[in-house]
Amino acid sequence: MTAVRSRTSLSLAWAGYAAFGWAAAYAIFVRGYQGLGGTVGLAGTFEDPGGMQRASLIAGAGILLVAFGELALVRPWGLRLPRWLVIVPALIGSAYAAAHALTTYITKPLDALGVLELEFHGWATRDQSAQFLWDLLFYEPWFLGLGVLTTLGTVHHYRRTGGSARGERRLVAVTVVATLALTVLSCAIVVARNL
Repeated sequence: MTAVRSRTSLSLAWAGYAAFGWAAAYAIFVRGYQGLGGTVGLAGTFEDPGGMQRASLIAGAGILLVAFGELALVRPWGLRLPRWLVIVPALIGSAYAAAHALTTYITKPLDALGVLELEFHGWATRDQSAQFLWDLLFYEPWFLGLGVLTTLGTVHHYRRTGGSARGERRLVAVTVVATLALTVLSCAIVVARNL
């Protein structure tokens, strides 16, 4: 059983590295690019372009920190930290990232179908169809992917620190429940503000 568990644990190490690459690529090539004035992926113009560029650079810096945090799930230095200090923030971030995507997958189609009307502040001009397509097909899959990769990387870290199979199932279940709860709460807030 130990040999099988060890192989399974090693097989999930890739997820921590993939989460690092996934987050770093988005931070640099999307947030950094747009923060430096790039316009691919933007469905219009902003009332305050400089403010939006600064916000994109700040978001990119934060996401780059997340990327390096992902390495705690797989690198030896992550073993020197208390288990909870690695696992709790990772799973909170995972639930947040996945809920971000799921909320958009629910609310943007409701807007497109005319069920509710979302407000988008800060735009000087905006192409709604292009924005929704970029969000649903590019930005939100990134958030959902990061949530899944982070959860898998966290399972790897839990296993490599001696976690039980039962505890692993609980971690995943709590993350799924937290993701769904955040999604329901976020959708309720969006709907309440936009009806």
